[in-house]
Amino acid sequence: MKHTLSAILLFLLFATFTAKAQTASSKKTPITTIPDIDLLDINGKAVKLRDLAKNKVLFIDNWFIPCPPCFIEMKMLHDLQAKYAGNKDFCFITISRTDREIVKKFIAKDPSLKKYVDQYQYFSTLDHFKLPVYFLPGCDAKVELGGKTVHGLQPDNPAKCADNVFGFEGFPAAFIFDKQGKLIYNEIGYDGKHEAAMAKIEEVLKPALAAK
Repeated sequence: MKHTLSAILLFLLFATFTAKAQTASSKKTPITTIPDIDLLDINGKAVKLRDLAKNKVLFIDNWFIPCPPCFIEMKMLHDLQAKYAGNKDFCFITISRTDREIVKKFIAKDPSLKKYVDQYQYFSTLDHFKLPVYFLPGCDAKVELGGKTVHGLQPDNPAKCADNVFGFEGFPAAFIFDKQGKLIYNEIGYDGKHEAAMAKIEEVLKPALAAK
């Protein structure tokens, strides 16, 4: 019975995610180079994306709470980050659509976010979150906190969020830019095949890192 309920929950979560992806705006224009935008780190410090990526290969993954495919992908992302952590030519970041203060509580496993932390641990098979997270100013999607819903899942101004700025439909969304800032990889969604996903990314990443 427990496994059956888990399967039903998984189906419903994926169905909800898919529905939201399908209702996203169709007028988005995909980018081809690193956008000239400001970001906030987890503590609210402002930084320009192009400064983070200067002369480096940039990997960006976009996610939100609660997004089952995003959570499933986190295991692969932690492996990818750990493998290239010492490479000075590589910049690895994630961008969250969810409000910064909520993400801070999520990473700290605050009791008010227990159900989301439980979902993350279930789907990712991880008990920690150690990825660098950044936020676009004005993109502040909320979640249910301690039984109280705050503005549902929508940010106050969706136009300021990454899916509109980068021009993609659906989450998670991964991008790789070369050392000149040109887009060389873009993948929307995640099927849970970690080894295949890593291999596909590294096929693009390795030559980009080796290039002058």
